[in-house]
Amino acid sequence: MKILYVEDELSKNIPKIIKLFSKYLGNENIKELKTVEEDEYVASDEEIKTIVEKSNLIEVEYRFPNGLEKIINNYKKYALFIIDRNLSNVEYDYDEIVAIDPNYNETLYDKFFEREGDYFLQKLVYTKIDVMTKFYFLTAFAKSELRNADEIKTHIDFGKFTYQNIIGKGEEERLKQIIDNIEILNLQVENKNYLDILRTKITEKTTLLFLDILSNKESDNDLDIIKNLGALRLIFHKILNLLAKSLEVKSYTDSRNGKEVAIFYGDSLNIRPFINWLSYYSQDLKVNSLIRNFLFGIQEICSNFGLAHNELEDDYKEEGIVFSESQPSGYQPTANSVNALIYELKEIILWFDEIS
Repeated sequence: MKILYVEDELSKNIPKIIKLFSKYLGNENIKELKTVEEDEYVASDEEIKTIVEKSNLIEVEYRFPNGLEKIINNYKKYALFIIDRNLSNVEYDYDEIVAIDPNYNETLYDKFFEREGDYFLQKLVYTKIDVMTKFYFLTAFAKSELRNADEIKTHIDFGKFTYQNIIGKGEEERLKQIIDNIEILNLQVENKNYLDILRTKITEKTTLLFLDILSNKESDNDLDIIKNLGALRLIFHKILNLLAKSLEVKSYTDSRNGKEVAIFYGDSLNIRPFINWLSYYSQDLKVNSLIRNFLFGIQEICSNFGLAHNELEDDYKEEGIVFSESQPSGYQPTANSVNALIYELKEIILWFDEIS
């Protein structure tokens, strides 16, 4: 989850960007923004966008069509929308908008010119997004002086929006407090190291899956618990699958009986034999008792008690993961179990990053 920030005068708003997003930008990006601000030449919007987006937590657009495309097609990925109400300073063509939104017409073009942000609100208010907690306007006008605010007032009258969602000059501190307290973003900051490793070395989808587990790890709902364990198993498999392929190990000889043990069945990783190889036969992979116990523990517990997420069915098939139709008897996993295995997986992620 990210913040979507749409502002058509980025070079004039660098101090505001630093103030609002300082918690998530990081020291290096803030330093770079300050350097750009102090340079004699005026930095381009694209340069500023590139610096801010290095955070991996904030996406920036400075053109109405680009912002609209994200509002229409990817609105579910954002935890917060911060939108400048007037986006007309950077030119855009009518045909560009129609290509993104076939419902757009010349009447809407005239109606929303110089208050393009209102059009974003119109699009989001009819989705399942709670605009009262996620959508904020930036405007140079006082709330009492908003031009052409009939539609906004209608949404306010029907309880879909509030005047508190309109941020005028001098109210940036209030917006900063909102930004600083977004739980899902704080979770990403706290777990940045692990998420960055997964993003860089596995896939963005795997990163988002781990973030989803972190978001729901305290749930004591039985179904949530076994789904979390199933998702942990999937991430664990992806890490070991990539590691096995990079090491190009195909099989090993079992020292107990002299038999050859396959690491892969076709393209599918035979995970238990691979863990055995890592634990007792590999060289220079830093597998001591700590990592060995975490490898076996995650594999066994998540295999025995985990349940598949239906929406991840293709991923499970790709990894060759099959879940038992019946749960083991006896003591059952709790949210504590999920949290314990998350910490174990974090150690595996760090170990994986160190050796790969």
